[in-house]
Amino acid sequence: MFKLFFSNFLTRPLLFIYTITGFVVYSHTVHATPPYRIAYFEAGPSIIYAKTLAAIKQTLVKRGWKDKIIFPKDAYYSAGWSPEQRKQWQPIAKEIIQRKDIDMLLVAGTDASTHIVGFNDKTVTLPIVSCCVSYPIESKVVKNATDSGADNLTTRIIPERYIRMFRIFHDEVKFKKLGVLFVDTENGQKFANIHDAEKVSKERNFKLIKEVIIPPLTKERCEQALNNLISRGMDAFFIPSLTCFDWKIDDVNHVLTLLNQHKIPTFARQGSQTVKAGALMGYSTVDYTQRGEFLAERIIRILEGESPHTLTMVDDVIPKISLNTAVAKRIGFDFSIGLLGASDEIYQTLSIEK
Repeated sequence: MFKLFFSNFLTRPLLFIYTITGFVVYSHTVHATPPYRIAYFEAGPSIIYAKTLAAIKQTLVKRGWKDKIIFPKDAYYSAGWSPEQRKQWQPIAKEIIQRKDIDMLLVAGTDASTHIVGFNDKTVTLPIVSCCVSYPIESKVVKNATDSGADNLTTRIIPERYIRMFRIFHDEVKFKKLGVLFVDTENGQKFANIHDAEKVSKERNFKLIKEVIIPPLTKERCEQALNNLISRGMDAFFIPSLTCFDWKIDDVNHVLTLLNQHKIPTFARQGSQTVKAGALMGYSTVDYTQRGEFLAERIIRILEGESPHTLTMVDDVIPKISLNTAVAKRIGFDFSIGLLGASDEIYQTLSIEK
């Protein structure tokens, strides 16, 4: 099913728990001599995961940790998104959590993180840094914004990130019927931010037009789902985190062209690359530097001896917005002066990155 290699066995960080005047104190030690070995686990490939990992590595280099940390090839796991590959997620998570030759685990995405947490009982001392989880609390990756729920676990939380996203989109477009596309599973609804969309739709009094797509998420199924939404009268579309909208997996030009031909304003959850290629607007994620710095700092502090549980998880970063004026012209839309002035990235052409 998948192949694991065990070599260069190192001592996993040890956990010492003791009680002083009624307080439980956590500490751990890592292997005394760098380089520290960090395992990486994602459920399947994603442009967001790839760019986040690259940003973390770049920050580690800037901080002088280039020769202190390695990401071993035999500890890099990415099963895939097909129904058959999804069956590997649980056994992979179990294998990683039991490895004795790694000093830390970096886990990317909701699916991978929830599977790891499922095996993270009190006998596990391996430090775990989770990233790229849209709803860490709702997904039960962590307990709440101030308590991860486990001594060896930390993540990154941006409060109301997606609530603000829908509000910004509605403020600008004033749509009446927002189309949303999602896989009808618990995580599938999170990847499409369904609950946040429902909350803002009630708050702003617009209609949410939902369309369920059934895996595998092929180009044909994605196009058919979009045509269904168009026929149902949507006047704006939220581009979710689905594989048929992921540049690392598929060429999304065809779906953006379809939406623009029908003059549907779009907001891209995954960011700048999609805005460059044909989305009207979206969160700006072309620069992952801030995300990389936040996560790399936690990696360094843990390896220097701090408890993952004591590290702040909340990142108060203000989301940046990207606009594409070429798309606006194509669909006959005029951005407000206020949004043009407040946006961080404004693209005036369409360009497709591979």
